[in-house]
Amino acid sequence: MTPSDLKAYLDNLIRKNLQISTMIWGPPGIGKSSIVGQIAQEYDIEFVDVRLSQLAPTDLRGLPVAEDGISKWYPPEFLPRDGKGILFLDELNMAPPAMQGVAQQLILDRKVGSYVVPSGWFVWAAGNRKEDRAAVFDMPAPLANRFLHLEAQARF
Repeated sequence: MTPSDLKAYLDNLIRKNLQISTMIWGPPGIGKSSIVGQIAQEYDIEFVDVRLSQLAPTDLRGLPVAEDGISKWYPPEFLPRDGKGILFLDELNMAPPAMQGVAQQLILDRKVGSYVVPSGWFVWAAGNRKEDRAAVFDMPAPLANRFLHLEAQARF
């Protein structure tokens, strides 16, 4: 789909409040991340852009802290706590497999560690394809199966 088709499709997800985990595929530089940011701005909702390739698993899961002899996870401050918005997991398949595994729980269960995604939030992701000669990892089937996949391409 073209960037304008992608924007229209994502716009429809927001308007109809269809909280389907969505993966946007396409070559670098065609505006995948920008389109998601524009939609958040147009709907006046929050936009949290998490670059998974730059994080370690504990950065997303949180840090374990002992309380009364039990380990509890303190989630990171960048994850949303309330309101409405788009939690955008960018460069998902550039993240190493261990990081993708942590993201899988967030995508499937809408929680990781002690953190729960608020009900008003959409969880979307984006990544480049191998044929784009991007430095990406294969997405494991259990993670890929959790997404609605959209493929964006530059306009011709």
